[in-house]
Amino acid sequence: MMLSAKFFSPFFIIICIPFFASSQATLRLSQPSRDQSNVSTAKQFIAGRTCAGCTVKINSDTVHVYTTGTFAAKYELSAGRNAFTVTTTAPNGETSTKNIVFYFSTPPAPSATSIFRIDYMEISPSGNLQLMEGDTLRIKMKGYPGESASWFNDVPLKELPTSQTGGVPGIYSGSYILQAKDSLLNGKIIGRLRKRSGETAILGSTYRYSMMRNEIPLTGRTIDNMTYLTASPHGDRLGPDKIGYLDKDVLLHIVGRQGDYYKVKLSSRTTAFIPEPLVDTEIPQEQLPVSIADDAKIWGDEKYDYVSVALSDKLPYTSTQLVSSKKIIVDIHGAYAEKGLNTVLQNTKEITSVGWGQPTPDVCRMVISLQHAPWGYQVYYENNRIVVKVKRPPQTPSLRNMVIGLDAGHGGSNPGATGLTGAVEKNLTLVLSLQLKALLEREGATVIMTRTTEKFVANEDRLSLFRRTNPDLLLSIHLNSSANPVDAYGTATYYKQPFCEPLNAAIHERLLQTGLYDFGNNAGFNFILNNPTEFPDALVETLFLSNPGDEEKILDPAFQRQVVTAIVEGMKDYLKEAVKSR
Repeated sequence: MMLSAKFFSPFFIIICIPFFASSQATLRLSQPSRDQSNVSTAKQFIAGRTCAGCTVKINSDTVHVYTTGTFAAKYELSAGRNAFTVTTTAPNGETSTKNIVFYFSTPPAPSATSIFRIDYMEISPSGNLQLMEGDTLRIKMKGYPGESASWFNDVPLKELPTSQTGGVPGIYSGSYILQAKDSLLNGKIIGRLRKRSGETAILGSTYRYSMMRNEIPLTGRTIDNMTYLTASPHGDRLGPDKIGYLDKDVLLHIVGRQGDYYKVKLSSRTTAFIPEPLVDTEIPQEQLPVSIADDAKIWGDEKYDYVSVALSDKLPYTSTQLVSSKKIIVDIHGAYAEKGLNTVLQNTKEITSVGWGQPTPDVCRMVISLQHAPWGYQVYYENNRIVVKVKRPPQTPSLRNMVIGLDAGHGGSNPGATGLTGAVEKNLTLVLSLQLKALLEREGATVIMTRTTEKFVANEDRLSLFRRTNPDLLLSIHLNSSANPVDAYGTATYYKQPFCEPLNAAIHERLLQTGLYDFGNNAGFNFILNNPTEFPDALVETLFLSNPGDEEKILDPAFQRQVVTAIVEGMKDYLKEAVKSR
């Protein structure tokens, strides 16, 4: 469907007004941020903004200037001093110049410790830890080569051959499995080097370690249904990788602590981590229950299909999807499947069969087979009965009467990326999202937005809104950014749950038809709105605001219309495939 500029025009003004450029010879550099910079990598960038219609030269190189007045260039530095003169010339002949200097020196190559000492040691897991019998600590220590090294309980360390250390001698390593008799009293672990003469060098660990000694297991319960498990207490800018969300009051067996995270034992072969504030440990402490999964039920009502099974307590669970074979897999940790669990279907329309298994001695697995690839599902408890509520795909490939969750990324004190023109991501995501809302509503959809004005909304509140309202589809609109303004450009989609891949792929394919470069349909992304299983979701990074060419495109109202239309057409493509087998 082609729409006129008149349909979209109310959404342009807030981003068009700031970007009229002067005809004077102005020059503003965004990279580098200082006139003189000490750098340790050869690849460096010079990027900024000049006046509309101006030309830019960097030394003797003529650099392309976009219609927005922006430019970016990449240089490979030589060792030492690298001087650049950036000159902009206005149409009237007026000029403006900036001189910048990079001092490039490569980091020194790793070398052997030249005096008798320990340079450093790295112990993993890292952080201030509470540990239990059977946990393993590992160490890597760098010190004077050729000596006798030891650590916890005087356990010897092995000096690694230089073939394993990049040619550097004096790298010692080892591991230790904690025993019940070990005493770790919130103290530091000491590494030692000894000469044959008896001279000793020591170094204490950065963090402290203690043992958890409980006559009965330490347990806690999740505080609400926004509680999540992670694979590690450590992560990137998006935080630790999330395994999944749990319902309120789920019982967890705490077996350790790393920093602000509890380590929890889900089942005999599976552990995870959970932020300390999300667990209530002020509960009666008693032996962990033995839970037999029984009284299974499989049924459907007018909107959803369900699978449920009774347990002795609210146990932790994890889930995933097999898209090509149209299955949802839910593992209940700490449960044993009773033989002959019910597999009879009652009025189901999407579920075709349910299989019960025991992949490990204390994990009960339900395998839910579907008519179509998964469209979304929710796992929760009703008393001590675990329930999987399965969504049915729409009956027709139309956006009409669908509920679409729409997230305009960033906002308020969270501005997101900034382009070379000064354009800010939070403003552009709002403009695109409002246009997208209008277009979806013309298609007959109902749209739920996280924000319709310039304001801050916490990511947790965005997630809570969509999990509470349970839309049919969820889109989060963003613009990408990179420290490399030259080579990083194009459109990308990101997802985490496997069943969300087809939606992302369909939108991505349509965005490529606008002429944007392919930056990929990317799996395993840990963005907060990619984690739910209740609905298909897509994180749409429309293009790179940090790239002057992409920025030029997105500031063009006509191109905005192309992007928004492409997203909607991608959603339609996805719906056609989702209902094809009906």
